[in-house]
Amino acid sequence: MSDPTQTALQTYQQAAEAQSAGELARAEGLYRRCIDLFRALPGDQRANLANLHNALAIVREQLGTTDSALEAALEAHRLVDDPQMDDDDETAFIRLQAWGKIGALHRHLARYIEAESWLERALALAVSRFGERSDEAADARNNLGILYKYTAEFDKAESLYRQALARLIESEGEHSLSVAALYHNLGGLAHARGDFAASEPFGRKAWDTSRAILGDEHPTPLADACAYAGILDGLGRYTESEPIYRRALSAFEKIYGPEHYEVAVTLNNLAHVCWQLGDPAEAESLFRRAIAVKENILGAEHPDTALSRNNLGVLLQSLGRKQDARELFQRALRDFRKRLGDNHPKTQMTWDNLSACY
Repeated sequence: MSDPTQTALQTYQQAAEAQSAGELARAEGLYRRCIDLFRALPGDQRANLANLHNALAIVREQLGTTDSALEAALEAHRLVDDPQMDDDDETAFIRLQAWGKIGALHRHLARYIEAESWLERALALAVSRFGERSDEAADARNNLGILYKYTAEFDKAESLYRQALARLIESEGEHSLSVAALYHNLGGLAHARGDFAASEPFGRKAWDTSRAILGDEHPTPLADACAYAGILDGLGRYTESEPIYRRALSAFEKIYGPEHYEVAVTLNNLAHVCWQLGDPAEAESLFRRAIAVKENILGAEHPDTALSRNNLGVLLQSLGRKQDARELFQRALRDFRKRLGDNHPKTQMTWDNLSACY
């Protein structure tokens, strides 16, 4: 008769291996099975169960099921949010992972106030428990920096990114996925500021590093490739970015299926390139596909959905279809004002586009 503890540990190893191999649906099922196995073991299994729920949250996020990922992360938090538990470093680390993931998922759902609360809490825990110069604090700073990029607090984001980058280079060297992720984020921040020349070396370094470690077909280098292509767009180098987007779109659809965030973002970006290269019909089709996917996975009022509506509006306005463009701008403006406020750059951009229609 097999040992229940050994069976649970073996199932966990199988889940981790499946996730690493990109078999995300299989990994998700194995993690859920592993949770059931640990629940049946004697003794206090709360720390193990919380760790498993954190892993489940990550794989669900990769699958694009954000709401269920948030449920798993919140359950991890609940399991270790008990003052009676042993407050050792392992439990603190599990708690830190849960808080960071909860914050990141709220940010993905455009719940920025909730996200900031969790991510600030995570940074405070990382610094107090593991030290100002710890890798845990660097990771927490990076997560908070990502949020501030989305809320257009660019100076705050840059300060956090650079603090995190300095620490990770010191501990891991230049050739690591963590450092590549910081270069990706710094490139994205310069892109958001409209400084495409400054963003180009960051984006290139992120992509070169991640594909050297993981290969060209892994989702992380594919996402880095798309981020670099976005920088090329800003520099007007559309003939270079187009094949990057097309290859990534095919790969993302194969990895995730047609209804996934990476698919939607790539559709939106490829649409812009098609328009710039003189194919407005394909551009319109791609923008509408991006909007449909974003509505399905993020919601009709999410800022990312509004962004693709705005982009389609710009295209239609250029084709002389002003009434259709006005309707898209009005919808996007309403959603941006509701979720981001009147002073956010995306709100201002859409207001300017709508004004131009009149």
